Amino acid sequence: MADLQNQIDADQKHLEQFGYKQELQRTLKFFANFGVAFTYLSPVVGFYSLFAFGLQTGGPAFFWGIPIVVIGQLMVVLIFSELAAKYPLAGALYQWARRLMGGGYGWFVGWIYGWALLVTITAVDYGGAPYIASALGLGGNQGQLIVITLVMVVVQTLVNMVGVTRLSILINVGVAMEILGTLGIGVVLLFFPHQPASIVNTTMGVQGHASYFPVFLLALLFSGFIFYGFESAADVAEEVIDPRRRVPKAMIWALMVGGITTMFAVFAFLHATPNMALAMNAAKTPNPITYILTATIGATSAKIFLWVVIIAFLSCGAAVEAAATRVFYSYARDRVIPFSKFLSHVSPKYHTPTNALWLSGLVALLLSFSAKFESILTSFAVVGIYLAFQMIMLGALIARSRGVKADALFNLRGWVWPINVVALIYGVGMIINLARPTNPTAPWYINYEVILATAAIIVLGLVVYFATSASKQVQRLNQAQSEAKAQ
Repeated sequence: MADLQNQIDADQKHLEQFGYKQELQRTLKFFANFGVAFTYLSPVVGFYSLFAFGLQTGGPAFFWGIPIVVIGQLMVVLIFSELAAKYPLAGALYQWARRLMGGGYGWFVGWIYGWALLVTITAVDYGGAPYIASALGLGGNQGQLIVITLVMVVVQTLVNMVGVTRLSILINVGVAMEILGTLGIGVVLLFFPHQPASIVNTTMGVQGHASYFPVFLLALLFSGFIFYGFESAADVAEEVIDPRRRVPKAMIWALMVGGITTMFAVFAFLHATPNMALAMNAAKTPNPITYILTATIGATSAKIFLWVVIIAFLSCGAAVEAAATRVFYSYARDRVIPFSKFLSHVSPKYHTPTNALWLSGLVALLLSFSAKFESILTSFAVVGIYLAFQMIMLGALIARSRGVKADALFNLRGWVWPINVVALIYGVGMIINLARPTNPTAPWYINYEVILATAAIIVLGLVVYFATSASKQVQRLNQAQSEAKAQ
């Protein structure tokens, strides 16, 4: 116990070196920190939301997109791990960027990332609403789905309000459901083989007489939409005991465990598919997961399993909201957004930035009414996350060329330059793949909806940045940071 308190005291003193006092409560150890990242990354949410897209777009061979994206994101998470050890601060990406490149650069990284998180809350909850509707025996019309989404946001906000310690209980349950929903059901499905193991090398002719490569790039979005969220372990760094060691490990483990469990689940479902042609027919089988589960473990077991998926969606949304709240709290603490004094308030009872939490919940509630545009919301959320990630990759390269060194607790040494460059190239490629037009017959504004939505968020950010005191406060922060370095 004494060693634990000594570590907490050391973490507090380290935080004070950045000019902040300890307001949030340090209670999270490795598993809880890993749980935040893992439930946000959420193999179950990604898999059960996107399996139909991956299979019906790219055929069973979409499976090979998983290791490609995981390896690319591993390059990203290694650079993040260096930064997390050096700057273990709440609202991680915002804080990293402003210390690497200055306050203005950091402000816009945080702005894009924060909005992407808020949109992700709605996208996750709306994606989980049909499963709740099915479990409750509802028809699942759009009105019902929106109401369910609203209820999910409220529940997640209330859980977050009572503090990160209690949130970790839901997170731990969520981790269990993630493992059960991927590894558990995967093992069961191995007893119902209908396809050979080589099915993962089959395209089922989705490319027609053309090259499979463009089709594979589109199907690659299955994995691109799943394998992020590991950075949320760093967003709550000020609530982690010994964050400089634990946060990097939590991020890396979240990505690797998520990648392994997703690959296994995809293989198991493909292996157990009774009729692959039927599963790939979107008109006849809009949800191939339901079809596969019903045909193998039976309708009753499949309905029971729905609750595993539902809990995973709830814990995922709660983890995303926790990350978003820390970003806006971090902004407010630096006085770089309107109503900073109000939003930086931390509940003395729960040690939670409750006002920033209410803001996150309120915005997510409002976005829920536009949840019928789920494809736009999801696409912007992913592009926003990737854009913020690559701004960090670029900032890290530039800062490193100026002599910024990594912390001794996590240092990639001679590998850092090639890893950083590969991470940047991979991320830019994914952004292009995510934002490029994919439907030649659709109106132009549909093909460019992701770019338009991202541009709108950036323009709104410019208005807020220059029309409020944010830009002046950023200049003061830059000056203070320069003076601190000079000393």
